[in-house]
Amino acid sequence: MQTARQIERDGYYQESAPLQQTSTRYPVQRCLAATRTAAAEVVIVENADYGRMLFLDHELQSASYDEAIYHETLVHPIMHAMYGRDDKNVLVVGGAEGATVREVLKWGPNKVRHVDWVDIDGELVTLCRRHLRYAPEAVYERGYVTYYNQDIMTFLDTAERSARYDVIVIDLPDPDPNEQVLYGPAFWRLIHQSLRQGGGIVSHVGPVEPRRRPGLEIVQQGAGGGGHAYHTHIPSFQGEWGFWMNREPAFGRLFQLEGCSVMDNSYLRTVFHWDRHWLGL
Repeated sequence: MQTARQIERDGYYQESAPLQQTSTRYPVQRCLAATRTAAAEVVIVENADYGRMLFLDHELQSASYDEAIYHETLVHPIMHAMYGRDDKNVLVVGGAEGATVREVLKWGPNKVRHVDWVDIDGELVTLCRRHLRYAPEAVYERGYVTYYNQDIMTFLDTAERSARYDVIVIDLPDPDPNEQVLYGPAFWRLIHQSLRQGGGIVSHVGPVEPRRRPGLEIVQQGAGGGGHAYHTHIPSFQGEWGFWMNREPAFGRLFQLEGCSVMDNSYLRTVFHWDRHWLGL
């Protein structure tokens, strides 16, 4: 892999997402990290347009310029739908940047009793904490957040996780039809086994285009069908990004939550609207 010095000398970093047909070259002002963890090749750079950018195995994961769009859109619709349930136990799967946990904690201790955060790549979590700084240090130090440096399948496959969680937020790599473990039958069996009755599940589904939503199909079918898909535009991803949750969006309840830069009542309704061309092209 390229070193930080090589990336800075070249003046750009080339993204090559395996599930997309296009490749993007991002100008680089500075390379903050270029290393290989036990799980992935990690590159963190600074870009004039998008700020600090995280790449895993040459694929863009997030950028400081617009990460709030992704993370608020992932977390808040399901938390809002589950508003009536207090003292929730929440499971965050993945989300090494810490921003997914950050958004969950915005709901406060009355709505969130405890967060279990599971990410297999502890080195990546440390790199993100040091270089990206999406989440304030308080997120990592909250007494009711427990981080587990484990594989999610191993973590969930214990009796003590059975029917434990009120909300499960899945922030893993894009669903891949060639991946047999993540998003596979055993994965979803453990997810549903760990969910309390009437609990909420949400996952991102990767890029979506009119009549082309393979990630959504993988998640929706794997999770047992039904549910509600939604989407939003993320500039640094240069396209539309999809999400899916198993609960009905709570449009009848006014969305009010301090600290959000993207999510409000109007935006909540907008992301669940699919214009006609999404089905007609």
